[in-house]
Order: sequence, then structure tokens, then C-alpha cells
Amino acid sequence: MVVNNELIMDLKFHTVGIGSSARKALLQALQEQRLVVGLANAVRSLSKEPDQFTFCFMAPTEEDSHMHEVLLEAFCLEHDIYIVRVDSAYKLSRLVQSSVIASCALVRNKSSKKFAGKASNSFRRSESILVEHCELFLEDPHKPIVKLPEK
Repeated sequence: MVVNNELIMDLKFHTVGIGSSARKALLQALQEQRLVVGLANAVRSLSKEPDQFTFCFMAPTEEDSHMHEVLLEAFCLEHDIYIVRVDSAYKLSRLVQSSVIASCALVRNKSSKKFAGKASNSFRRSESILVEHCELFLEDPHKPIVKLPEK
């Protein structure tokens, strides 16, 4: 198999800083109260209003919840919610200030009715970078894992 070095460099260029952008997007969503944390809360929220979310951050989980993860991912794909795989449930939990280890976090759209007065329809830079990252790997069945910053 021949690998195109330009393609590899291009992919690296597009993924530089993704962890930092993910961190900024999560912190901004937390500050604006646009986060839904935890699998049970995510399922409840998605069943009521799936079109209100932009991102689903998914962390590695225990084997017994793999089926839930697969179903959540399929639901997100069906409803055009970008999936961002992250490297650590612990780091994700710490970022979203969860008292329990969170395997996922949903980020609500800024344009949803609930937040229309708080923010403009445009994405912050960090969310725009995440969208570009997700679009780059949209057709890839194995999404790259984003390494969240340690702090």
C-alpha cells in the first residue's frame, strides 16, 4: 500500500490543536449551560429534541456499555450530530465538571430556542474548527480519537 505523504501532512495540519479546540468548545458550552452530560441524560435529551444538538463527545467506556455507545453513535449519525471521540472519560468529566465519570457529553446548538437570546447563530472559532475536523473524517467509519489536554 502506497501512502501519499502530502495527504498525511494535510491530515496532520487539519488535526493540530483539535484537543485544545474541543476543550474550549466544552468549556464555552458549560459556561453557557448548553451541555448535557452522561449517557442517560444524553439519551433522554436526544429522544425529546435531537435537532437541538451539534456535537456528541464520546469517551472510551467499559465493555458492558458498548452497545449503548454504538446505538448513541448511530442515532447521532442519523440526526447529523457530529461525533467527537475523546481519549479519556476522566478528562472529559473533569472538563465538564461532572461529579461522576462521564462517557459522553452533548453540546446544544447556540441557535436553539432556549439559547437564542444568549448567543449569536455563528459558531465560536473552537466549534468551527471542530466542525471542520468532523467533516474531514465524516465518511471514515473509525473516527480519530481527540486527545484532550491534561489541564
